[in-house]
Amino acid sequence: MTYDIAGARGRVSDPQGVVDRAQAWAAEHRAEILLADASVVFGRDHLESAVRHALRSRASGTGVARDLGLETLRYLCGQRQVSEAIRTGGLKATTEAVAVVVFEASPDELLTYLDWTRDDSVLASGGKSLRALGIPRTEETSLPPERAADLALERTALLDLDK
Repeated sequence: MTYDIAGARGRVSDPQGVVDRAQAWAAEHRAEILLADASVVFGRDHLESAVRHALRSRASGTGVARDLGLETLRYLCGQRQVSEAIRTGGLKATTEAVAVVVFEASPDELLTYLDWTRDDSVLASGGKSLRALGIPRTEETSLPPERAADLALERTALLDLDK
């Protein structure tokens, strides 16, 4: 299965409305999507790892979520429950930076459809707090800021061990 990752900037005043529009676009393009608040993404590698874990869980039949986007969100946020993953990394009315994954189609087409601007820099870890992923401040401060992504990657990988 092919996929592509992008970062975007756009207003999300009605999160459910945006998700519904994006899902309609995905259905029309026979694609699956993930839209996540970019505040929980600690680098492209973190998002890529979540995608690969979700693809493996689907292939092995061990996935929890009903679609690949939500399964990816679970891994991205390090959450066993889909509802907790949505609470942690789902779109909010205050979201302006979005992580986008499109399976089997182009994210640029989706961004145009949603009237968002592509900006992959929103995926970088700089200036973000790991507490958004439930990582305690004591752990967050145990590493230099440039290594914060390591804890996010660890959280993603540990989800498979927690089943």
